[in-house]
Amino acid sequence: MPVLAVIASIRALHKDSQILFVCSGKPNEIALLEANNIDYKIVPSGKYRRYGRGFLHEITDLKTQFQNIADVPRVARGYSYSRKIIRQFKPDVVFIKGGYVGLPVGMAATRAGVPIVLHESDIVMGKANSRLAKSAAAVAVSFPTSSYETKFKDKLKYIGNPVRPEFYPSSDSKPNKINKQKPNILIFAGSQGAEAINNNVFENLELYCKSFNLLHITGEQGIERARYMQHKLPRELKEFYQPFDFLTKDMIAAYNWADLVISRGGMNSLSEIAALSKPSIIIPLPSSTNNHQYKNAEFLAKQGAVRMLVQDKINGLGLINEISRLVDDQQAVQYLSETVHKFFNPKASLDLARLILASAKREVR
Repeated sequence: MPVLAVIASIRALHKDSQILFVCSGKPNEIALLEANNIDYKIVPSGKYRRYGRGFLHEITDLKTQFQNIADVPRVARGYSYSRKIIRQFKPDVVFIKGGYVGLPVGMAATRAGVPIVLHESDIVMGKANSRLAKSAAAVAVSFPTSSYETKFKDKLKYIGNPVRPEFYPSSDSKPNKINKQKPNILIFAGSQGAEAINNNVFENLELYCKSFNLLHITGEQGIERARYMQHKLPRELKEFYQPFDFLTKDMIAAYNWADLVISRGGMNSLSEIAALSKPSIIIPLPSSTNNHQYKNAEFLAKQGAVRMLVQDKINGLGLINEISRLVDDQQAVQYLSETVHKFFNPKASLDLARLILASAKREVR
């Protein structure tokens, strides 16, 4: 989604630009690219898996190590595919958002002498971006440059994380005020790691519904149980629980409906929360690579922009009690709402597009 916002800005600044999106070929990626009339090529590439569990745990996890070893030939094949794409498309610049597909593409571009521009969403630089930073023309980042530990600080440019245009607040938007009758709570955890949060909601669903209007985005793996739990609710509580597997076009409406958002610590979600000035409780995914979700949330929590709750603390009534404490403190809600918005740059996609075009030595119109 952030890359689509950047592409729209590039097209606005340089109408004759030709864009090729290189991706892994996942169905949801392809659907979005085709819907936005973007040409694409698929690169089959492997990845190096690590889950922030400590060195000893990582090297003794034989299943993960075997997967990493099995992916070595795929990485080589991805590099070969990428070199062919670079030769055929002849790009003036390559923009890389990170991720395992970005590494072979960036290596191939560097080998061909094509400038690359990186964007790092998280406060911990990912493996691909770390590897490519040395040869990059510039590295755009989502957090202040002083937050990053890297040898290439002179290349960092604090731009923020782009969000889709529909998430830009209107000029008359105001910080949140809690609906005191029955607060609207949006809970979503994405497709990864939703189980712990989902289970907490299911185990305490009647309590949630007695206190809140609950919109629950479960992910594909949780929706059937959510519908079953909704069916089991007492008749007078059913209307206060709305489960969905995913929301795409309607996500903006869900945010606007919510008085309080419960989310993981992925940067796209945090950026949308910041754009819309939403007070939030962030529960980082414990197994995120390099523990980046925890570090994203920790940074924002220290600035007073979000409330952070580690996953171990949501058990039992931990999460519902934290929600209740926060919605009862209108001053805290207002402060979170105002502070998190300071981390939103409404010009992020435009600034990033300008940086990419400058690296390509293309004149902006």
